[in-house]
Amino acid sequence: MMAAIGDSRPALATSQIDLEILRTRIIACTEELAASLASAAPISEMSQASQFVVAIADTDGNVAAIDDAQQLGSIERTVGHVIEYFKFDLGDGDVVLTNDPYIGGTRVQEVTLVAPLIIGGELVLYLAVGVHLRDMGGQLGGNLYPDATEILAEGVLVTPMKVQRMGRPVRDVLGVFLLNGRRPDETRSSLRTAIATLELGQQRLGDLVSSYGHNAVVEALQYSQDYTERLARRVFTTWTPGSHDGGRCLSLSGTSDTPINVRLTATVEDGTVTLDFSDSDDQRPMFVNCPVGVTASRSYSVILTMLAGGVPPNSGLSRVVHVRTRPGSVVHPVFPAPCGWGNIHCGNEIADAVAEALSHASEQALGSLSVPRPLILCRQKDNRSDQTDLGVWGIGGASASAQGSGWGPPRLSARAQLQSIEQWETETGLGLQVQCQEFAQDSGGAGEHVGAPGVDTVIALAGDRLYTLWTDASSPVRGVAGGLPGGGMEIAFHTTDGWIPAPPSASESTISADFLRLRLAGGGGYGSPRDRAPASIEDDLADGLISETSAREIYQLALNHPDGVGAPMEGSDHND
Repeated sequence: MMAAIGDSRPALATSQIDLEILRTRIIACTEELAASLASAAPISEMSQASQFVVAIADTDGNVAAIDDAQQLGSIERTVGHVIEYFKFDLGDGDVVLTNDPYIGGTRVQEVTLVAPLIIGGELVLYLAVGVHLRDMGGQLGGNLYPDATEILAEGVLVTPMKVQRMGRPVRDVLGVFLLNGRRPDETRSSLRTAIATLELGQQRLGDLVSSYGHNAVVEALQYSQDYTERLARRVFTTWTPGSHDGGRCLSLSGTSDTPINVRLTATVEDGTVTLDFSDSDDQRPMFVNCPVGVTASRSYSVILTMLAGGVPPNSGLSRVVHVRTRPGSVVHPVFPAPCGWGNIHCGNEIADAVAEALSHASEQALGSLSVPRPLILCRQKDNRSDQTDLGVWGIGGASASAQGSGWGPPRLSARAQLQSIEQWETETGLGLQVQCQEFAQDSGGAGEHVGAPGVDTVIALAGDRLYTLWTDASSPVRGVAGGLPGGGMEIAFHTTDGWIPAPPSASESTISADFLRLRLAGGGGYGSPRDRAPASIEDDLADGLISETSAREIYQLALNHPDGVGAPMEGSDHND
């Protein structure tokens, strides 16, 4: 394979066929490791909610394969920092751990472990595994603290440190690390699972080296990134050159804080995209600052969505997508800014700002890729370490597009699959019960193509509980090309006075209520509602997704038509 003109990287000696075989086998390796990690994980956040990541990186720390594209920016920065931090001091059998969000991580309860693969005294590559821990110290169990004004209130910050040296645990370091959390035995099990995953990866990739040779595997890591770069650059050259602005505002409507603005200038030029967030607001003493690695991850995720599949996620994308930030801003916080909720907000605002700016260059009318997400935790008063996330039952809707109506959750929602209601009720063991779950009528944005509806969930609560809430993100999900916004988020508690809105923020507060109602926003619509086919409107009406009022007033549909179906009102401009 010849190097591209003007490319300083050396030509690859391994055959194109072998490189393609190795590329797919390296991807398959991350998938196998992910499946192994999920099956052995001691906590449901990993085994069912898939809150982990597995990646393979070259000797410079560039990611060649990753099982979760939504963590690409974070992992490549973290691995790169670990390599630099332990330059010339990482040997066979060493494992490094860090959770530092300021150098690429996400939040203190998400730790990344990095290990080299060394064969015959030669460094071949690095493996990285990121796992979720239920507690890393801090003011509140679970480390999500809406009142935090500095990261030390959220949890313990760990700069890169060796937890294993020459294949043996570094017991004093591990002992100190485990003492800083409220669930040491569980944390130890999670770390063992992560290290076992690294060791399995070293075995599988070692087998590839034995079969194909050291040089071929190293070349395949480069080839994998070249492949992604080539596909992405090819698409970017079809986009309209120039600069385009995008932005989103996190309103904070229920507090006295001023809104937080994410501002972006996207520039398309010579087959590359530059995303400049430098004009975004300064960081706040609030837990919604978005770490720089997450800012990059959210940006890459939007672009991968726009590339419509077929482009493998790896650092080949970061060769042609350049993310620029200003240290000390909400999209690149520095110590001691808290950032426990930043992957959601301002992470969602970052994603939607990128989608808005690049829709002009790509001529894709891209709707919102996320919905506002509330934080709703509860715990028993006598157990500080065991938080139950009620917010998992908040299910928003995907926005519509030119290709059709939205359905299911937003495209950038978590990759987790919900447990069955019965399993969740049994495993929480807190007397919580999901009473009902149904589509929220009129919550999907109206349009020629409609947004997916949000879901109404009602949960029966148990007494003697403390609640931690942040429900301040209330912006509706926008429609595009004339489509209407999705219905807004509603969080309410049922008390003796009836249904009352949840407070915008609370930390370990008592709420005298017997039920909680969650409704996340529906997706935004696409195109004018008057262009929606009458038969489709009638189907939505029959399914209870829209009300008769919406059918008449928004869609201009006359009901009780003699033919037994709806029909356009006289004088409306519906297309048949």
